[in-house]
Amino acid sequence: MAVFQTRNCGACHSINGVGGKRAPDLGRGAVRNFSPSVMAGLLWSHAPVMWAAMEKASISKPDLAEQEGADLFVYLFAVRDFAQPGDAGRGARLFDSKKCAQCHGTGSAAGDSIRPVTNWEAVANPIELAAQMWNHSRDMKPTFGRVGIPYPLLSGQELTDLLAYVRTRQTSNRAVEFQPGPAESGEQLFTSKGCAGCHTGELSLEAQPTRYSLTEFAAAMWNHATRTRVDPAPLTQEEMRRVVGYLISMQFFEERGDVAQGGKVFARKRCGACHDDASSGAPSRAAMAGTITSFGMAAALWKHGPVMLDRMRLKGISWPRFSGSEMADLISYLHGDPLKRRPPAAGPAAGR
Repeated sequence: MAVFQTRNCGACHSINGVGGKRAPDLGRGAVRNFSPSVMAGLLWSHAPVMWAAMEKASISKPDLAEQEGADLFVYLFAVRDFAQPGDAGRGARLFDSKKCAQCHGTGSAAGDSIRPVTNWEAVANPIELAAQMWNHSRDMKPTFGRVGIPYPLLSGQELTDLLAYVRTRQTSNRAVEFQPGPAESGEQLFTSKGCAGCHTGELSLEAQPTRYSLTEFAAAMWNHATRTRVDPAPLTQEEMRRVVGYLISMQFFEERGDVAQGGKVFARKRCGACHDDASSGAPSRAAMAGTITSFGMAAALWKHGPVMLDRMRLKGISWPRFSGSEMADLISYLHGDPLKRRPPAAGPAAGR
């Protein structure tokens, strides 16, 4: 969020209706399989149009450091994820079938310490929701056993639908204000809370191929109670914010493309016209090997892009547009495979 604000992105773009109206709302309209390479590809594809619009509006072009690119991705990933709609009708049926209504009735609750859904506050914040579901599962697991109700497992889609239903039962909705925390301190918490002791080998997070959305992550935190015999350590919302920053960083840093296809992209986009020409001043492929990441590509665009555009026009080369996996493939080709360098940990600036 800090990068989005300080780099004046909001002058043109809005987030869920808040901000500029010159360019698309970045909090709405899902991008399939949104990832660092997809973000980099979108930035490169639309850069000339963005620069022209900024010049017309007298907005100076900002620099973007590689770390800032990582932070911006985490923010946009989180905003886009939680903006996905659920089905309130399905959610209402799930609320009954999962036995939620027995304790969390829409008008009253079953006990003094149990809130009816009309008073749930965490539905506007996926990180707060994950923290509450994690801590709540510790108490609910024995309660379900006493009353003879099977522990209700939830998929990410089911939780999304439940939240859509719960929001219809509330008289007011808080604005969504959240951002993942610093990945470094999140990794430290992951160890100190005992998570790293279990998540090793086949259970290690690095070995998991699945990319979790924030809602899927909250559902996984709820389901986790059925997979351990030891009560998990409680987490505050701030601790959960930091753990989420670490996990988002973890699930994306191994992003890879196809090296052979990347070579074809390099040739098709005529990248070699400059990067294979020592007299151009552009870095060679040898100089870029082992250092290129999606966030670095985004940073390079804002630092060198306008000069590149001018040189390409002189050479009669069209500005490259990237679709599908082309950017991921190109990055793998330039970097070399397998990726050996971990990109900046997504999220540290958010905690400052």
